[in-house]
Amino acid sequence: MPRESQRIFGLDFLRATAVLFVIFHHSLGYVTPPHWVYLIGPLGSLGVEFLLVLTGYLAGRSLLQKLRREHFTSDLITTYYSRRWARTLPPYYFFMVIMAALSPASFMILWYHKEFIFFLQNLAWNIPTFYGQTWTLSVQEFFYLLCPLVLLICYRILKHRQVAFLCSILILFLVPLFLRALHTQVENSTNFTLIFREWTIFRFDSPAAGLLLAYVEQEAPEVWAWLQRNLWFSLTGLGSVILYYELGSPFLYSSHYLQVIAFPILSLCLALVFPSLCAWRQNQSPFGKMVQSISNMSYTLFLSHFIAFYLGASLLLFYPLNSLWLDCAVYAIFVWAVAYPSYLLVEAPLLKLRHDYSPQSRQSFFLTLFRNLTFPWGEGLDTPRRANVAVKQTPPTQALPIYYPEFSRR
Repeated sequence: MPRESQRIFGLDFLRATAVLFVIFHHSLGYVTPPHWVYLIGPLGSLGVEFLLVLTGYLAGRSLLQKLRREHFTSDLITTYYSRRWARTLPPYYFFMVIMAALSPASFMILWYHKEFIFFLQNLAWNIPTFYGQTWTLSVQEFFYLLCPLVLLICYRILKHRQVAFLCSILILFLVPLFLRALHTQVENSTNFTLIFREWTIFRFDSPAAGLLLAYVEQEAPEVWAWLQRNLWFSLTGLGSVILYYELGSPFLYSSHYLQVIAFPILSLCLALVFPSLCAWRQNQSPFGKMVQSISNMSYTLFLSHFIAFYLGASLLLFYPLNSLWLDCAVYAIFVWAVAYPSYLLVEAPLLKLRHDYSPQSRQSFFLTLFRNLTFPWGEGLDTPRRANVAVKQTPPTQALPIYYPEFSRR
């Protein structure tokens, strides 16, 4: 597992807060709170947008560091994909099977919705209600697929690291903008959410804002330092976004131009907060440890909370408590009871395996995974099973602190 000195607590805090807001927003469909609670409901949408920007930021830091230290080749991209998908795909499929088992059609629903297997559920069409919260994962996985490929092509054509990275950001930023401009205007919030907000082809500009943020951090440190010193500037952008949401997003559904540029502006405003959060390196208090625990489990929490809501609602259907606070406590207990053991049994072993795996071992990541799942005894996770052959360990290189785990997962 990652060392504590490598963590950035501000990003842990952001991820934990974002996923809790998402869960809170979804829980409003299962309880009937006082009317004023619905005023903070839109913050759940902002939580998702934060996670998308965080996706691009973490991917950008990783890719920029690889560009600095190594030749950017197809082999490097293959390793990147292996580590990424070995971390995200098993929990996704695990909870998808559980969701199918709980549905009225049981496992047949997976046959009816085969598009979920390949993250095609919302590529350029409305997502089915089954496992509907995974629209963000589709955006993230396609971004993780396309971003290194676009960067590799730009790098081979331009032969310049910085220019290639900026060109990749520009492509991933402008293509969704152009596609939204080609689409007809939508007239209400429901269609805007189902189409402009949730279609994968329209959302790559949000993680692209995170790519730009990573570039500023590593290639323009004076701008990054200015943003860290001037917190008021970041909070002004964030406050403007929250105020616009609370006012009901005025003119958004009557202006096609505003629908085209809304998400790029939103993502850039949210990105302004990241420099100040990255300056918040460590927090060893009980509060800090709780935040780190929620951050570690955020991917599992995101995938499993609807399963927990279903189980909690089934219990309350037979044993009603007739109390809002008791109902909320039941749902919270179920969310934690489902997520925590799932994290320990499914996600945590994959994180440890990915952390221990070394490309110098001359075996694929998935071969390492297969061998350790099939033969869990004997040598360590990163030891090749070849007699009398020692693996040469390369010394760690000096790089920017790495945030674990990548997301968002998110």
